[in-house]
Amino acid sequence: MFLAAAVSASTAGGGDKGSVTSPDLDAKVAALVEEALVEETEAQAFQKLEALGCPAVPAIVKHLDDRRKLPVAYIRLQNHSADAFEAFRQYGPKVLTDALAAILNQVTGQHFGFIYNGGTEEERAKVVKGWREFVAKTPPEKLCTSF
Repeated sequence: MFLAAAVSASTAGGGDKGSVTSPDLDAKVAALVEEALVEETEAQAFQKLEALGCPAVPAIVKHLDDRRKLPVAYIRLQNHSADAFEAFRQYGPKVLTDALAAILNQVTGQHFGFIYNGGTEEERAKVVKGWREFVAKTPPEKLCTSF
């Protein structure tokens, strides 16, 4: 499912197949990040960020250092795990960093520390570093091939 969404998102924008991220995608992610900080649009913004799929991973990672407090400390992601016992993964992220890490985990299957329900600044710094290293060393076409 994620790979199909990634192909759809990358071809819909008409961007270069090998590009890490496009200015249009960067702008779309930035706009959705701002929407996530408004109570009325937070949940929908998170859904839209997830729907952008793999092509948006580098752009989302650029926003991981954003520690602004979320208006509603809640994010719900559909549970795609083969052995899922619940339909949704539900978390109580405190700041944007926490929620974006959950979305990145959802899209890629990668995990660099559990801050989805909040965390210390040290834990958040470790997660941000992990995501940055992952994006820097992983070819764009392999960002979501871990499933």
